Amino acid sequence: MNATVTSNCSLSDYQPPADRYDECKTADGKIRPSWQLLAAHVEQLGLAGMNERESTIDQLLRENGTTFLVENENEGEGRQNRPWQLSPVPLVIDSESWKKVEAGLAQRTRLLEAVLGDLLGRQRLVKERIVPAELLAANPIFQRAYHGVPSFGGTRLHITATDMARAKDGAWWVVSDRTRAPSGLGYLLENRIITSRVFPRLVRQSNTRRLAHFFESLRVHLRSLAPAMRENPRVALLTPGVDSYREFEDAYLARYLGLTLVQGTDLAVRGGRLNLKTLGGLLSIEVLWRHISDRKCDPLELLPDSTEGVTGLLRAIRGGNLAVANAIGSVMAQIPALMPFLPGANRFFFGEDLKLPSVATYWCGGPKELQYVLDNLDTLAIRGAFAVTGTSPIHPQELSSEARSELVSAIKANPREYIAQERLPHSTTPVWNDGKWQPWHVALRCFQLQTERGVEVLPGALARLSPTERSLGRSAHSGQMAQDCWIASDHPVDSDATLLAPADAKIVLKRSGDELPSRVAEHLFWLGRYAERGEAIARLLRTTLTRLASENELHELPELPRLVAGLAAIGQIEPDYAIAPLEVSMPRLEDMLPASVMDAGQPRGLQSTIGSVIHNAMVVRDRLSIDAYRIIQRAEADLNAPLAERNIGRLIERMNGLIVDLLGFAGVLSESFTRTHAWQFLELGRRLERAYQTAELLSATLVPVGRGERAVCEAVLETSDSLMTYRSRYLNLVRVAPTLDLLVTDETNPRSIRFQLDEICRVLDQLPNSSSSVGLGHDEKLALELVHYLRMADPNDLSESGDADRRIKLQRLLDRMLEVLPELSNVIAARYLIHTGATQSLTGVLPPIIS
Repeated sequence: MNATVTSNCSLSDYQPPADRYDECKTADGKIRPSWQLLAAHVEQLGLAGMNERESTIDQLLRENGTTFLVENENEGEGRQNRPWQLSPVPLVIDSESWKKVEAGLAQRTRLLEAVLGDLLGRQRLVKERIVPAELLAANPIFQRAYHGVPSFGGTRLHITATDMARAKDGAWWVVSDRTRAPSGLGYLLENRIITSRVFPRLVRQSNTRRLAHFFESLRVHLRSLAPAMRENPRVALLTPGVDSYREFEDAYLARYLGLTLVQGTDLAVRGGRLNLKTLGGLLSIEVLWRHISDRKCDPLELLPDSTEGVTGLLRAIRGGNLAVANAIGSVMAQIPALMPFLPGANRFFFGEDLKLPSVATYWCGGPKELQYVLDNLDTLAIRGAFAVTGTSPIHPQELSSEARSELVSAIKANPREYIAQERLPHSTTPVWNDGKWQPWHVALRCFQLQTERGVEVLPGALARLSPTERSLGRSAHSGQMAQDCWIASDHPVDSDATLLAPADAKIVLKRSGDELPSRVAEHLFWLGRYAERGEAIARLLRTTLTRLASENELHELPELPRLVAGLAAIGQIEPDYAIAPLEVSMPRLEDMLPASVMDAGQPRGLQSTIGSVIHNAMVVRDRLSIDAYRIIQRAEADLNAPLAERNIGRLIERMNGLIVDLLGFAGVLSESFTRTHAWQFLELGRRLERAYQTAELLSATLVPVGRGERAVCEAVLETSDSLMTYRSRYLNLVRVAPTLDLLVTDETNPRSIRFQLDEICRVLDQLPNSSSSVGLGHDEKLALELVHYLRMADPNDLSESGDADRRIKLQRLLDRMLEVLPELSNVIAARYLIHTGATQSLTGVLPPIIS
């Protein structure tokens, strides 16, 4: 592609390639009418203005945590999270051109609905030999259980997507269909929201058609599918989970549309009905918008080892007690091998030609088609015939002679397993990248909503951009950048569409509390735990680093070995540093400690802990406020920013920032959560972890008896954020007994172990209990047992030293705490979280994420 890039901000100087259709400029170099208002606005902004808006978009995406999972470029390394990239300049399509696209998309949606209904019903297309029987008989995607599954709302395909590209002459061609559970709708919405914030006046001046009406129609349609309770049905969005590429947008859509976000482990079929398992019992679900594969929906009748679906789901659907969008079996309408037969199917059902043609596709299961493909390999791209995957198509002309021969042999051996498509040249659009205009290739994913009233096409699309065409042939997340897509009208558009309820709508007032899935409760519990653990580690690191950065010689600091022992106890550094004879053979502490902070390989270190905070926050993202999520995203980014080697001063500032962020995170959570069970499990996690961390710190620092007790106590009080309180009571008289009183037995100090146990007992008393149970639960007994130990403890006795230069009574008390607190955590999990996934240990780390 020969094109000139320019550093001038004016679109007049933008030069697209001559051998492609360009969205912004005509073949004679003139800016298209629909782009002229945008071009004038961009020129007015100038170079600085464009760079500033690019920076603002990047910042908003980071703050919102907009990421997506992609396959790692290094084979065998699984998936990795990448930040979403959005071009500051939108793709503009004029309204008249879009009307033709809308008509073609609506027609195609009706056709796919008719084809799907026939393949899962009377199969007239097969009987009339319009569609080869092998597309069913030899199709590994087809399951007998799909046949005869009822539809709701008069349709099986509720939300569909169509991938399109524009040829050299400006005509749109369909590249593929998505009928199972098309992804990208959430990213499309995020693109519009962020672009509108950057160009608010320009969006209005361009008469850009709004997206809100489509999403409102979607929400109303989903509610209308409910078999019962139609006035206020429970609509749930079934997501594969946090390790799925859908993680971000499923949480985003659930929050935006007001849906309950669920995973398979949250659900159970009882009495032929689908229910949400919560702490307060089972809650009926009327409508399920599923974003998992058809074959994974019901392990009883489909894929036996699936954990993403729920046993008995098909039975609930057949019984008429549950509506599912899209219908199970809808994957049959998106198989690539079906595309060559769609024109004939449309003439069979509707007596007309397709308004939007498909790119030329050849199913190798036919002898003529097979021979054509083998004769024209250099002009075709090879794909699988049945499954739609995110892998790139095979381009035979780029293969070595050996690989090409292997491909030909594979096609000849199993011709039904392959299709070939003509390679379509994608149009280009101007992209502001690296401070200059560049012509990048563009592909669109359009979305359609089908209801009883007809087909509504979303007025816009998910635009994917790449400097090379090849990377656009994979998934909705392929390409290097996204672009908002504006449909510019010639007249002002209706801006009244909103997702808010009518002002006169009556709503039953209630105080929710029991509607919390145990899976969500578990992750909230561990979110509190890991956030508190991260703060404790950061505080101890800051106290230690401050001593290392002081003007005193290290051997003059009696508290330093105790602090080092505390870091070793929590797993931040090697245990050998806490053993005097071995410590001399280790690298210098002032060299090693900064490196340990940035070491993600320490399973119990700061980096791993903050990573676990992010993991649990992502799982319950739909339950967190946007501000809370932004804080924790910023904390992780700041912690992982490049750091000059052995710069202890900068590292101390980084610990200061992290502590402030974690305190802000806790504060926002405290102020944004209603005091329901969600809050209670978050609070349980925080209190258990703070009690454990304080006990571990005291065990490492104040159980041993030695020189410099005053300095040791001050360091412990500083680490525990209690030095100010201590001085307000005792001024400068620093002693062990009042220190232990403040941090162990003082029920008024929010940092003491006693305070944490009192709060744990209070929260446990508020959690739901079986109506048939009598007396206290095991968890309540354990918590009260620990409170009893603390109430009976005398700080003066605890401060006394024994014969072995250790405070034996203090050690016994702390050992009891460190023994029973993990047991209490396990008992709480067994009582309330028993049917969730892999457990997480009190002192350990999260299980590895399987991609």
